[in-house]
Amino acid sequence: MKKLHTYIGHYWYGYLFAICSMIIATGLDMVYPQITQRIVDEVIIGGKMEMLTGLLVGIVAVGIGRCIFGYCKEFSFDVLSSKIGAQIRKDLFRHIQTLSMNYFDNTNTGELMARVKDDVDNVWGALGYVGMLAIECVIHTVSVLVCMVSISPVLTIIPVVIMPIVAYTAVVLEKKIGKVYDDLSEENAALTTVVQENLTGVRVVKAFAREDYEIEKFRKHNKNYYDLSMKQSKISLKYNPNISFLTRLLLLLVVLVGGGFVITDKISLGDLGAFTEYANNIIWPMEMIGWLSADLALSLIHI
Repeated sequence: MKKLHTYIGHYWYGYLFAICSMIIATGLDMVYPQITQRIVDEVIIGGKMEMLTGLLVGIVAVGIGRCIFGYCKEFSFDVLSSKIGAQIRKDLFRHIQTLSMNYFDNTNTGELMARVKDDVDNVWGALGYVGMLAIECVIHTVSVLVCMVSISPVLTIIPVVIMPIVAYTAVVLEKKIGKVYDDLSEENAALTTVVQENLTGVRVVKAFAREDYEIEKFRKHNKNYYDLSMKQSKISLKYNPNISFLTRLLLLLVVLVGGGFVITDKISLGDLGAFTEYANNIIWPMEMIGWLSADLALSLIHI
């Protein structure tokens, strides 16, 4: 099998285009709150109505540009990862054909099917939507923090303090769920093996009247899969409300403290509106850190 960088190297120009599109799309995201700030301060409060048309056109232009470059980013990552995933799967299948009979005697069918399907899908995710979101989270977070500091360094302390708490909670959540995911993956391989072997040897099963035995074996694995799925749901229900509370607390503190700054003329009302939008935009990267770290770690294991 080839090294992963060999596959990526064939499409370096595509990834360069995708990342450039991502940077431009993120930059446009940063422009929108600034336009809102000018509408509030200069048009609504300042009474410069002649500026309104140009600013509204700017909002439309930013929206169109964001759609175009956002589409280019996602489409490029999807196409490139799909091409690489298909090539890896083809090379892996070809490699399996060269293995000895001793290897197949010591490896069950379900595990081989998981390697060809699930493991390659994990690599595909790392090179596609998971990798794309990981890069975008970094670029987006840095960009938002720079914009926040430019408005009010003091007010930026609030998201800087709360963000690590949200990120830590998300990472803890994903670590606990990650352990369950591993067990689910193993149980899925075992379940697949049971079904595959049963269907392949159905004549033997019927000849020896082993239907009840096969049904019981399937029932046990199916029950284990159900229990693991329920365990995963309970973990999510325990930690997700904490993340939601912290993100809402972030916005509440920004509005309360920022409102006091507006009253004391430390920032303008438009600045507060823009800052609130930036605070809202910085929430999703923090919520996704745990999921992305777990998914990337899972993908890297199979690279």
